[in-house]
Amino acid sequence: MNEQTTSLPGVTLFSPPHYHDSRGSFRPVFADRLHQSCQQNWSEMNLSHTEPGVIRGLHFQNPNAQAKLITVVSGTIFDVVVDLRPGPHFGQFLTFTLSAEDSNLPSQIYIPEGLAHGLATPFGPATIAYLVSKPWDSNTENVLAWNDPNLKIPWPLTTNPILSPRDRDGLSLTSLKP
Repeated sequence: MNEQTTSLPGVTLFSPPHYHDSRGSFRPVFADRLHQSCQQNWSEMNLSHTEPGVIRGLHFQNPNAQAKLITVVSGTIFDVVVDLRPGPHFGQFLTFTLSAEDSNLPSQIYIPEGLAHGLATPFGPATIAYLVSKPWDSNTENVLAWNDPNLKIPWPLTTNPILSPRDRDGLSLTSLKP
């Protein structure tokens, strides 16, 4: 297992081992022994398929913040995390390319509670599985604007990305400042 820490506390990239033989392949999605830096009591596991040209997010729950372990099952995504925790990292973001097919790229990211998460599919369709530490709560789910001018996220899809109405009308970073 290859594990890479990032400049945002707790955000960690993983490249689980892939095993291939004449029958196909096998890859662990989560194992306590492999994911020791993101020990959680997981509440739900979700599967999301995203068509090409889509931006999802930037989603977060407040209160009832969720930790997430995102796994790209097929395809490649442009992944974004924004720190919304009070403190010196508030408003900082990181971007990554995660892939199920390219062994030179990580296929997983662990996102601790207090961060917003989003993704784009500029390279084609993608399927992700994600574990969350708390149940989804429609009453506390929020969206940070994907195109907030204070963030200046370098999304690879800037001309007419496909967005849900909820994602199109996200909150500004300044409205969330602690």
